[in-house]
Amino acid sequence: MTTPTHSLAEARLTVSEVASKAGVSANAVRYYERYRVITAERTAGNARRFTIDAICRIRLAVAAQRVGLSLAESAEILAEIPPMSSDLGQWSRAGRRLVDAGQARIAELAAVVDEYRTLDFIRS
Repeated sequence: MTTPTHSLAEARLTVSEVASKAGVSANAVRYYERYRVITAERTAGNARRFTIDAICRIRLAVAAQRVGLSLAESAEILAEIPPMSSDLGQWSRAGRRLVDAGQARIAELAAVVDEYRTLDFIRS
């Protein structure tokens, strides 16, 4: 696991704050951390603290799951964006990969529906 490049001073959000702002449960925040979608710093008291970009990363991962990407695939996409990156190009490329994955998923589902419509799945 790579060490985050941001400092503890930047990592101020608690698990519950991230959960609330990202629209997920606190358990989901921990889950996303476990699968390296997001990273946290630890305080002296061992409490997790996140930077603001954890919210964007979780939202992107949730969107990715909705189009059929695995959490590992989401983490791979997000690994290309450095912590606290303000480079909109990097975020746009990640979003484009989501759109592409969504369109591929739609094409796959359309092919299955067509197969059912023509009853080709019975003839195979």
